[in-house]
Amino acid sequence: MKTPEPSFSVNVDVTNPGQFFACCGLLELAHRLWRGAEGWFYSNASAFAIAGGNNAPASLNDLISELSKVDISGLSAADRQEMEALEAESKRLKKQNQKLPPEKESRRKQLGTEVRKGNIQIGQPFDLILNWWQTGDDGPASPKTWAGLQELHKIARAAQDALPTAGDAQTLFDHSRVLRRPKEYTKNDRQQDDPVAPFYFDARRCAHPLDAGFSLDVQKAETYAHPAVELLSLIGLQRFRPASSSAKWSFEYWTWSRPLSAPVAAGIACGAVPIPGRQGYRFPLRFRDNQKRYKAFSFATQIGDDT
Repeated sequence: MKTPEPSFSVNVDVTNPGQFFACCGLLELAHRLWRGAEGWFYSNASAFAIAGGNNAPASLNDLISELSKVDISGLSAADRQEMEALEAESKRLKKQNQKLPPEKESRRKQLGTEVRKGNIQIGQPFDLILNWWQTGDDGPASPKTWAGLQELHKIARAAQDALPTAGDAQTLFDHSRVLRRPKEYTKNDRQQDDPVAPFYFDARRCAHPLDAGFSLDVQKAETYAHPAVELLSLIGLQRFRPASSSAKWSFEYWTWSRPLSAPVAAGIACGAVPIPGRQGYRFPLRFRDNQKRYKAFSFATQIGDDT
């Protein structure tokens, strides 16, 4: 089979699981933009290519432009306003040694759960619902990196806001900057500069408080993240799931070297379908606190191939 001419490609370090799943995210979005789109790793897996399919005039700039302006929604504006009012009332009553009425407390908890665990919807032209983390499993079998009060929609929107500042499309995964609080989460001008911690999918971000000397998140440290890697990984993980490894808190994934559509490639990525030319990798989750609540993807090691 003749390999099609790539419409575009990005440089990738496949030992960085965040970059691998970001490639999967690119293929997922291309699959929804251009009928018949295919993707594959080439040049010793140092680059990932996408062909638009059916001679579609596909370009990475067009894809990122669409992703930068698409509606990414979580809670509605009305629900967010309701939640903030309930939280404020709860704090006020707590100072008076009182509690919210049961029905209000139930609603406050429901909205809080939706913020942390609810669906993220990516609108047209992608028309995609993200909910892969809703497994009820925070243990070794889940690649989820967050816990507690982290607001998934806010992180996704912060990464989206940072996309238009990317320069060379081919080095998209190396674009870095501090993620800032999205406009819809700001109540005053001062909050516009508040840093937002990423999902920690990019292995270059991985840091334990013992390594840094303090918790980056608690101190609201202004450190660089890679917005394209973080957002595209969140998207890629919806279809492309890593396989659980025999090693606790570890996962495995496989690259492929022939052009494949997103539905087919997902079977290769998780190791379910062995094909010639695939290459396997195993990566561990690292913990960002001593209670094993917050995690980060760490770099992967090669585990073999089927050539």
